[in-house]
Amino acid sequence: MSRSLHEPPGVMTEDSELPAELSTALQSWLGAGWSAVRLAGDASVRVYYRVTAGDGNVHILSWYPAEVRHDLQRVLAAYRAASKHAYLPKLMEHNDAAMLQQDVGDQTLFDLLHRDREEGVGWYRKAVTLLAYFQKAGAVDINPPFTGDFFFNELEMSREFYVEKLMDVSPESAQPLKPLLRKLADNISRHPYVLCHRDYHGQNIHIFNDKLYLIDYQDLRMGPDTYDIASLLRDRGVARILGEETELELVDYYAEWRVHGLPARSELPQGERRSMRRRYFETLLQRSIKILGTFSKQPLTRGRMWYLDFIPPTLESVRRCIEELPEYGPLAALLPMDFSLAEARERAERIHHDST
Repeated sequence: MSRSLHEPPGVMTEDSELPAELSTALQSWLGAGWSAVRLAGDASVRVYYRVTAGDGNVHILSWYPAEVRHDLQRVLAAYRAASKHAYLPKLMEHNDAAMLQQDVGDQTLFDLLHRDREEGVGWYRKAVTLLAYFQKAGAVDINPPFTGDFFFNELEMSREFYVEKLMDVSPESAQPLKPLLRKLADNISRHPYVLCHRDYHGQNIHIFNDKLYLIDYQDLRMGPDTYDIASLLRDRGVARILGEETELELVDYYAEWRVHGLPARSELPQGERRSMRRRYFETLLQRSIKILGTFSKQPLTRGRMWYLDFIPPTLESVRRCIEELPEYGPLAALLPMDFSLAEARERAERIHHDST
């Protein structure tokens, strides 16, 4: 390991670029003898470190650089609201730039499903239960609720980055998408609202000590009741492993929680089942189109080409939704559905290179 010139004496780290303010904070919180290893980041500019204290206990340090430092108070407020109802990594220490939390390991629900489908499906069922408990936090106003305009702006981002930039469709040809995207956004904004995690998928759910722990909860807000379940069952191509039958079984299981407050022994009424499934596919359609924009913007603007790998399964979700909701059929003719990963990567690399 190397020593940073900015660290207090006696503090070792495997990241020579550890900011001085973090070294000072860790020295205050943990004393001497700790070590820190920088972890791979997510789509944000937050920076994460795995910190081993002198006594051998391991923690996760989240650092908020200056441009996102204002977000930390929002994260802390979200923790206080949700940790009363669902398992979140325990908050150990914090200041105005960073927070130190319990380390809940590296095993994610997403990875488990890919390694062992049968066991993974059982844990995905538990994740539906975790979601139901998370929602018990109630009407949390830390972030503004989803609105039709919010959903529409997300879809417009997809029109810009996926349709026009990545797939090279002219703005004139993409223009007819707007009224269809507006209709979709307005429709899901009229669904029943509950507390949403907003990024509830298997890579944000860790399995640790035989329990599920939820991370990346800072964007929680009120929104459509199927928003998070659609993310859980479809994000990043997990539906390919779950299969359509299991997917709908888990949607019905979630409906039991929503209707009865817990899974009931009595059969779910057919009307409730149909209504939940319809809302599920309508919300999934918005999320899927929105995610096309996210998975396009990351490689185009930040050079993260691996996000392109998630586009084909996302297009599968779009197709499935349109099959279930034929009134959205015109989208299939206007949204680029034929996707070549090799061609998209070539275009993305060229666009990113030209912009840097």
